[in-house]
Amino acid sequence: MNRNHLRSARSATRLTAAPGLGALARLGVATGLALAWTSGAGAAAQSGDALARAVEDALDDERALRRLEVSVAGSEVTLSGSLRNFWEKSEALRIAFDVEGVETVASEIEIPEPEDDQELANEVGRQITRYPFYTMWDVINGRVDDGVVRLRGLVTPIRDKAGELFERIAKIPGVQDIQMDIRPLSPSSGDARIRSIISRQLARNTHFERFARMRNPPFHIIVNNSLATLIGYVQGEIERMELQRIVAQTPGVLRVDNQLQTR
Repeated sequence: MNRNHLRSARSATRLTAAPGLGALARLGVATGLALAWTSGAGAAAQSGDALARAVEDALDDERALRRLEVSVAGSEVTLSGSLRNFWEKSEALRIAFDVEGVETVASEIEIPEPEDDQELANEVGRQITRYPFYTMWDVINGRVDDGVVRLRGLVTPIRDKAGELFERIAKIPGVQDIQMDIRPLSPSSGDARIRSIISRQLARNTHFERFARMRNPPFHIIVNNSLATLIGYVQGEIERMELQRIVAQTPGVLRVDNQLQTR
């Protein structure tokens, strides 16, 4: 993506969509992209004052958002003011966009800027590893540039992990935007069975039994449609090859891609 498309805390963000595209608009807020669609036949137009009151009433349900100022021009709503973090900003845009009669939301909302990208990246990493559903069977990588958090990864499909992680990270002070490409793995029962068998085998193995009760060990095993990828770190070449052997000999595994590194 061209760097000019990344939005800072003080730049305007404008979302335009046809009514009924709230879910897509939410994605646009999450990623900081400007979205534009041709509006179809929408709800009956409201007067500017009535639409402003409707947006203010919707925002009033969230105490942190009551401080925002709302202005209206036609069906376009502009939100301005200061909020504590990117989560509050994204929620304000989402709530305003869901109000009947709103077709465009422009943001002039200010949020605190990061003091240091490396410190922010460290905190993002801590929030991911502390997420109680981030396990050996998931993998997420990313980076931070000028407060913009970019994440990519694969996660098991047991819940909305991407959405829950978005909320955790968006609440970190200094985050300006979040661009996520975190995809759920196959919901295949065969993949779930493979994970269960591997877990039991690791608990019985002298090299890996110490990780049996560890939710997030230094290595990750990604199982997707019977294909396994090994990522992360192990203690040496013996452990690297032993983990590959365990996974490769698991019934149902078709192929193993060993990307493990040694320390």
